[in-house]
Amino acid sequence: MKTGEGEKEKESSVKIVPIGIKVGSQNTVITTSDWTEIETTCVKERSNLITGETEYIVGNEAAEMFGDGAEYMLRGGLPGNEEEADLLRRFLGRLIEKYDLPENSYVTYAIPAVESEVGINLFKKVVSQISIGWSGKEIWNDSFLGALALPGGIEIVEKTFLVINLGSTTTEVVAARKGEVLLSAVTGAVSGDLVDRWVKNEILNETRAALNIDLATARKYKEKYANLKSWENVQESVQLFRKGKSSFKISECIIKPIEDYLERLADFVCLEFLPELAETNFSVYKQVLAKEFILVGGMVEIPGLREKLGTIMSSQLGANVTMICPENPVAAPAKGAYTLSKYRTTTTQEQEK
Repeated sequence: MKTGEGEKEKESSVKIVPIGIKVGSQNTVITTSDWTEIETTCVKERSNLITGETEYIVGNEAAEMFGDGAEYMLRGGLPGNEEEADLLRRFLGRLIEKYDLPENSYVTYAIPAVESEVGINLFKKVVSQISIGWSGKEIWNDSFLGALALPGGIEIVEKTFLVINLGSTTTEVVAARKGEVLLSAVTGAVSGDLVDRWVKNEILNETRAALNIDLATARKYKEKYANLKSWENVQESVQLFRKGKSSFKISECIIKPIEDYLERLADFVCLEFLPELAETNFSVYKQVLAKEFILVGGMVEIPGLREKLGTIMSSQLGANVTMICPENPVAAPAKGAYTLSKYRTTTTQEQEK
């Protein structure tokens, strides 16, 4: 054996771990072959009263302890400046430690489609500084990757499809054909965050301005009680200083904002995106209309939302529109990212044999 061959053989026998990470404005999702974890994308910087040192609390712990007081550094979808990039680096670094992610890994990152060269460059800088992805790293559109979480997996890349990504701060629609994104559109006028604000305002009106909940609480109410399939009269009571006991119907304060959200969403897809797709590529337009639309994102988990949206859009388009979604819509982009990482590592290992 020549000098160095032993080392090369040892290096090639080291297992490369495929990882998929969806970095979103509200949630970050990490997927490996064995598990999927969801962490709130936030950091709380504080001074330790005992030691005087600056410490950083991240993810679910920061959201639970500090609520809206935590820094959600990716409200624009990507870091907008060096300070936000530094917080993102600390956030990802802590998650790497928490979940013991290996250096010898191939990592595919799913990020929102944000037309910000500054944000993309800052994100690339961050992922180049953290300790994972030594075997390779890629950055892809999260809506496109969400489609790879369907049962067909990597094979869907060869097909033509449309994805609607119901995100926290934006909604994105993507039309893809054979692995290429032909048209994408993003709007901040339809988002999960807006629904949270509308729920907050509905509760304020319901209680005649007696109760002004924070957005974190509004989001929890939405995630827990939103249901378009079955009606459940859910009420909340609170004792207010000098005002006595105040009660409000949570269910009513949530359903109306969601219905308004779906009307805006249908208008965006049917009156803006699809007409533009028809003008730029009529063949693909006809193909996607004849197929099921793919839904990903946190809002998809609301029971009955998929069916309700299909009904509204069918009426607007004058066609039978059906929706499908991966098993876990929130984690779908991360699972799709993992699917791509696994494909890359498997292909590389087969070529080395």
